[in-house]
Amino acid sequence: MRALHVHSEKILGSMANGAPRPPELTPAAFWIWRRWHLWLAAAGLLIRIAYCLTVSKESSFGGWDGKEYFAYAQSLLSLRWDAYPRYFNSIRPPFYSIFLLPFVAINDQVVWPIQLAQSLIGVSQAFILAHIAGRWCGQRAGNWAFVIALFHPFLIFYCGFVLTETVFIALLWGGIACLQRLNEPQPKNPIRWLTCGGVALALACLTRAPLQLFLPVAALWIGWRALCNGGWFFALTSAAYFTVVVSGLLLPFMARNYWVHGEFSLAPGGGPEMFAYGNSPEYLRLNEARTRSEYYEIQDQLTARLARESSASLGQWEDEVRDFRQNHPRDWWRLQWYKFKHFWTPWLNPLIFSRTNFLLSLLVNTPLFLMAGVALVRRRWQRDSFIVLLLGVVAVGYVLGGLLFHVQIRYRIPYVDVAFILLAASWLASLSQRTYIARPARS
Repeated sequence: MRALHVHSEKILGSMANGAPRPPELTPAAFWIWRRWHLWLAAAGLLIRIAYCLTVSKESSFGGWDGKEYFAYAQSLLSLRWDAYPRYFNSIRPPFYSIFLLPFVAINDQVVWPIQLAQSLIGVSQAFILAHIAGRWCGQRAGNWAFVIALFHPFLIFYCGFVLTETVFIALLWGGIACLQRLNEPQPKNPIRWLTCGGVALALACLTRAPLQLFLPVAALWIGWRALCNGGWFFALTSAAYFTVVVSGLLLPFMARNYWVHGEFSLAPGGGPEMFAYGNSPEYLRLNEARTRSEYYEIQDQLTARLARESSASLGQWEDEVRDFRQNHPRDWWRLQWYKFKHFWTPWLNPLIFSRTNFLLSLLVNTPLFLMAGVALVRRRWQRDSFIVLLLGVVAVGYVLGGLLFHVQIRYRIPYVDVAFILLAASWLASLSQRTYIARPARS
């Protein structure tokens, strides 16, 4: 790690000797909070709390997912680790239940303390994204990202539920905010940012195990940026240090699962089951359902196959999926088209969501997706290393939430929708910048 210290000292020395400060480190490339940000943050917190008051304890579990996380926390409290009552065969990753542990220890009859804590975390997401956008595109972009994240309905919605989304988004993008500091030509204290970024992303993986697919992307990006800033040795030591930090947190849990459950994984049984679910003939029927009752009838049949009491084995289901892919290619590709269309459609499915939720998603998310698309087109010829990392997040989100497994909007939001908030903020900032420049001076 001495190479990281030496690199940082050389940079600081060159600046002290009068070297010009790069554009990435000028005041315009930082986000500084003002008093009005705090007023908006208070408003965002009140909106989240008010929404949480409308969500009952039973509704807050969002079905079996929340109930299992809550039961897992109770099991941890009684020192029974992951021997919690499960509906599904798979075992949940542990960190969200660890997050729930103090709340369950104080009072496991109420969920409002969890909702309050998640509301505070939801507000912190706006500050994280504002810092990312500000360091990327300046103060105006940070302001736009702050406002959009603070009042985005999807980010408000999940604060009221005992589900992983709110904590996962904060960890994922907190980690990316740390890695972004390595994008500077003269990064200050790279060890600190590599450590913080590695810890945040490792905890995010312990919250949602499929994020592990993003870790090689992050390591390669770190090596690339370090190579541009300090040569091969600095690149190798930076990527290796990040890998050691992440592995140090993940490997003990994976080794324990291998010892107890026979699977070297953060969520034993989860991956194969979710793949079979999202690539089965029944899932094609689900996507072609014409009525809400038909949709939920098929969904209940699919979910029952994941249950511990199901008579169908996972191997039998995997054989059916393999037969579907090999012997019914037209139907298989039709399913992939449905999954692609569902994943990239900005609004909620009107077949299964209320008209109010559908219209809200249509009015909020459609402009967000369009602005993000425009921002990508504008930047297509620009040399922008951070957008490579941003697109890496989006690509991993699509592979996980729209290709390998079944499609749910809540699987897409932490990756794609949040990345699109940053892209939209960068475009809106460029518009306001041009308007400011074009404004005639007052005489």
